[in-house]
Amino acid sequence: MALPRSLNGLEQTLDLTSLGLSEPDDQIIIALDFGTTARQFALYSGIAFAFKTETKPELISILDWPGLESEKQPKVPTVLSYDRRDPRQYTWGGQPHKHEKIEAIKLLLDPDQSKPIYVPATNTRAEVAKLGKPPVEVAADYIRSMYQHAWERIATKVPESYLENDVRPKFVLTVPAVWSDKAKAATERAAKLGGMFPVTLIKEPEAAALYTLHHLQDRGLEEGDALVICDAGGGTVDLISYEILRTKPTLELKELVPPKGGMAGSLQLNKRFEDQVKMLVGEDQYYHLRKTRAYQEAVTFFDRTVKRGFRAGNEDSWYVNFPMADLKDDRSQNLKRNTWELKSSVVEEIFRPLIEDIGRMVDDQVNLVQKKRLAEGHRKGDEVKAIFLVGGFGASEYLKQSIQGRHPDIQVIQPHDAWSAIVKGAVLSQLPHETVVKSVVAARHYGVSAHTQYDEVRDAGQHCWYDASLGHKRVNKMTWYIEKGEDLERDNKIVFPFFRRLPEGFRDTQLVFTDALYSDDSARANPYPKEGAVQKNCMLTADLRSIDRSLLQKKIGADGKSYTDVNYDLVVTVKSAQMRFSLEVKGREFGSVNAKYE
Repeated sequence: MALPRSLNGLEQTLDLTSLGLSEPDDQIIIALDFGTTARQFALYSGIAFAFKTETKPELISILDWPGLESEKQPKVPTVLSYDRRDPRQYTWGGQPHKHEKIEAIKLLLDPDQSKPIYVPATNTRAEVAKLGKPPVEVAADYIRSMYQHAWERIATKVPESYLENDVRPKFVLTVPAVWSDKAKAATERAAKLGGMFPVTLIKEPEAAALYTLHHLQDRGLEEGDALVICDAGGGTVDLISYEILRTKPTLELKELVPPKGGMAGSLQLNKRFEDQVKMLVGEDQYYHLRKTRAYQEAVTFFDRTVKRGFRAGNEDSWYVNFPMADLKDDRSQNLKRNTWELKSSVVEEIFRPLIEDIGRMVDDQVNLVQKKRLAEGHRKGDEVKAIFLVGGFGASEYLKQSIQGRHPDIQVIQPHDAWSAIVKGAVLSQLPHETVVKSVVAARHYGVSAHTQYDEVRDAGQHCWYDASLGHKRVNKMTWYIEKGEDLERDNKIVFPFFRRLPEGFRDTQLVFTDALYSDDSARANPYPKEGAVQKNCMLTADLRSIDRSLLQKKIGADGKSYTDVNYDLVVTVKSAQMRFSLEVKGREFGSVNAKYE
């Protein structure tokens, strides 16, 4: 089966239309939830697809995976295992792994995020470095394997000739809402190396919201309703909130406050269960026990039975079996004949820290939404219509009870198919006439540092210098074009104007300009680039060497010398999880912009 052009590299290097080749009209949307959803001690990923040309596109999840042939499930472990002798050879997903496993691959793409306590030592950057591959290439290997397998499965649904000649893939990849722009850029590079290119990134809770609200569109949703989405996965928890702008003919939403989240995934429960077993049997017995099949069976029982079904106020016990483990009886700890009576009080202790962390995150998001609606004088006041729990851990009954207890006046809803809501929502985001997010909220300030005229009062104490060509002192100062908390309409242009003065007889190479894009997470942005929380976000290189010279202005400076003034605009367009940069001169797109994240 021939792979699509994006996978074999042609589309990455050639413009097909320039060769006289037309693009196929039909599209297949392929979405990858490159995952931190948890089950047992693994993080999971999934793929779903839909044919865009169908009148009512069917959202289809890939359910069969290498090494998991006996199971039908929408996710596969996010695991790679490289051959020590040849790192070009590896197993992935559910395949048997003979060598050290690399898990939590996705988390390696955001090194600035604090790592959760449950990530095994084999997942450290040092372990990956032994392969001679950077994390981006490791992630690309996994993405490539997922995509190749998915394409093979898709090929069983339609004639091969249709896939080869009449359809082109469009790719979507999910990322945590709280990821840095640097991590998003790394994810994009990994997707490109893995063959999924060009790719659109979408925030995971946004994708979950699209899927959930798509199915609830005619079931009690009204214009003006405020909704909070809690995406509780295995590695991360993300919070996002929306207001419904309209319900017909298309469901339209706007983001209400900046998304929040953190590393508080449900694998912490598995780690805490492991610690409980260690305390139960002691270090020596535990060392041998954890290598046995009996231990894995106990973990599976905890994950699939105890963790999912536990409820507050339940006085029941669960009997955790360690078959043929030859454990010493300890009646004081309810361990007898290789069976542990796990009381609900112990399970509650296992759950408590994680439930509290998630509860505080939900509280913060709800409070921010309520404050904003009151400040705006919204006709529905500070009312929040519902809190939706999605993601693997979002199906937990105990989590639902806890959130409901903290917010008794808000309905807490666990949608159907929560485990695959994100990947299916990512597909929906690229289908016409479906749920649309019209605007997002800036999570931080964005701006540039520019040499501006020095003010003796406002800029007192700052380093300044005299610019002879302009005839006044100048100071390096921030101009913030995007404010934290600002509503940003999707696909609207945000213009950053730039000015350069070049000497007479300048060279072409002097028409390549590099500027830093800065960000600031503070509530109030700092006015100078080296103060407070101001950080360099990326370096933007604008290439104007091909510009029509008639668009440049000749000027005589204050010093009497001849100069050429270059005025250009850096244009930022906000997508779901990305910023796109372009270059304009007098309103016309011109040249190119390259963003480099350091």
